Amino acid sequence: MVHPEFVSLTLRGASLGLLRSGRRPTRERRHRETGYGMESGPAVFAGAVFVLFGAALLIWTAVRARHGAPVALGVRPAPAITLAALSGVVFLVLGVWCFGRI
Repeated sequence: MVHPEFVSLTLRGASLGLLRSGRRPTRERRHRETGYGMESGPAVFAGAVFVLFGAALLIWTAVRARHGAPVALGVRPAPAITLAALSGVVFLVLGVWCFGRI
């Protein structure tokens, strides 16, 4: 048995639960021991930023295109709308991917 003060000095890949009881550790214990839970904060923030920006870009592009206003100055409307919409979708997918990493 390992003294509680030395638990943090164990190898990241080794689980004390596995060494003591011979059973596999639970998912929560594995995440707590490897520090995986600490990654959720930045992933939530990045996911929220990407989703909000992607949604805002898609809405802005749709409103500009519907009113006949230029999406990008000096560019033909079809490529500008296509590129802006594609960028919005990419940002939405990236945000969903960040949320999936939690």
